Amino acid sequence: MKQVLLFALSFVVLTMLGTWLWMAGGDRLYAQALRPVALEIYGLTGVTGRGTLVRTRFINLVPFTALMLVAPGLAMRKRIVGLLIGWCLLALSHVALNGYAMTLGARGHLPRFAAQASDAMPFLLWLFLARDSVRALLRRSGGSGESDADAARSEA
Repeated sequence: MKQVLLFALSFVVLTMLGTWLWMAGGDRLYAQALRPVALEIYGLTGVTGRGTLVRTRFINLVPFTALMLVAPGLAMRKRIVGLLIGWCLLALSHVALNGYAMTLGARGHLPRFAAQASDAMPFLLWLFLARDSVRALLRRSGGSGESDADAARSEA
């Protein structure tokens, strides 16, 4: 139980720090870096219209990063590879969601479906990329539904 509380507290602290950095200009730097890639993809796919890569929803990079950094028992190599894969997938999803909003002519916000997908994405990626760590964390908290004997058999 202590490890679960430490995980939760670490996640909150890292997310608060990441959010502060994001709001202090990280969102604009991210949009600047992603813009050339997005424009190239939009040119290839024929997406036109007005859009912006400075969207509040794209802050989902912050909780994903925090989750990957505090995932207990995750090997450093898996942590780094998971972060890189997750960041790339999130960036591609941002380009896609922005393109989707542009084709619908939604200005100033993402359509509801796109916003919900964006909100869920960091947690789904973390569940997939750090699944062994998540499984162990759930086991320790008593939320996995499997007994210690079942857990030992599945690991063997």
